[in-house]
Amino acid sequence: MDKFFNPRSVAVVGASSKKGKIGYEILNNVIKSDVKVYPVNPFYDNINGMKCYGSIEDIDDEVDMAVIAINAENVINAIKECGKKGIKHVVIISGGFKETGNEEIERKLIEIARKYGIRIIGPNCIGVFNGENKFNTFFQQNMQLPDGGKVAILTQSGTFGIALLEKLAAESIGVSKFVSYGNKSDVNEVDLIRYLENDEKTELIGIYAESFEKDFFNMHFKKPVIVLKGGRSEEGKKAASLHTGAMATNYRIFYGVSMQRNIMVADDFTEFFSIIKILSMNDVPKEGKIKIITNGAGPAVMICDFIEDAKYLKLVSPPVDLTGSATSGDYLEAIEKEGDADIIILIFVFQDAPLAATIDEFYKKFKKDGRAYIALATGGKFVEEQIKKLASIGIPTIEEPRHIITALDKIVRYGRKR
Repeated sequence: MDKFFNPRSVAVVGASSKKGKIGYEILNNVIKSDVKVYPVNPFYDNINGMKCYGSIEDIDDEVDMAVIAINAENVINAIKECGKKGIKHVVIISGGFKETGNEEIERKLIEIARKYGIRIIGPNCIGVFNGENKFNTFFQQNMQLPDGGKVAILTQSGTFGIALLEKLAAESIGVSKFVSYGNKSDVNEVDLIRYLENDEKTELIGIYAESFEKDFFNMHFKKPVIVLKGGRSEEGKKAASLHTGAMATNYRIFYGVSMQRNIMVADDFTEFFSIIKILSMNDVPKEGKIKIITNGAGPAVMICDFIEDAKYLKLVSPPVDLTGSATSGDYLEAIEKEGDADIIILIFVFQDAPLAATIDEFYKKFKKDGRAYIALATGGKFVEEQIKKLASIGIPTIEEPRHIITALDKIVRYGRKR
């Protein structure tokens, strides 16, 4: 699997010189990754000053990996060429396979790949991203990509994947590996998890999927796994079959087995992202003892309401309301006084003048101490700036009180049963 993320040389089949074409953007993104690139397209002699090859077999050098973005009916021949060339790692971006009813062409594709010992990610996907070296096979423009970090993302949906990568980047949360695997005709979530479980860069794994292989439910996970499951309803299952050709797993069975395997199952995208954010910046809390410190009462009241419905969380004492006159020093003092909680929720009304005037003191003097810290703050540009600064000192910010509590409840359950 490692060659998918660290290739020395890549053939881009379907490369184009026209901006806005999928083959152009893939080629451009691969070039930026500082690997040896071989454009392949029989209609060009060169692309942007680079020699363009009529076929994969025309390339004289060894090639570690191929990225294919051509019409589905031409992909089988490209796979044969990869096999003859000795390329063992292929990402197929192209759609038009079982998700559109063309199951036979996808079956034939895999038959040929197995004959040559080729591993395939896709088809019908956006491929891979390595946060450490920035290698990617995307055909998107103007994406904000995260730096290297400890979060791995696996997704059957390129749309969810793009959104999540940009949200992680915006909040300075690093990514180790990312895979959009689409129809998962060959490489699937089980293969990828086995690889990531042994990847030193990866500490937690987030998955969006519409179906799961049976072996997934027999795995014993060494690292935290967070799953957002698509295709729960009958209409959702139909949509999933059109999206990735997936026969979506029965959700009740999936959920029950996930609980047995201590998988964190998110109810929606915001909760999924919230769990990832919290775990990316904190150790896993096990006690679920919460202390709330705030300079605004309303959000604290709502958090208390949601805690009452939680299964694994409890307040150690009523919220500490520092009022609108609170300064950074007041927050730091309140944090220091609290010794019983293993989770501190900090509610910030950054717009209040006493806090706004002293907030830099908080960033300079705050020190992580083994407890989990989560902030709640909402607002415009000034607040967004503070959210980034909080992330830089290891405090994730979540805007919705309910998602703080539902995410924490699932995290604490995981911590207790791990």
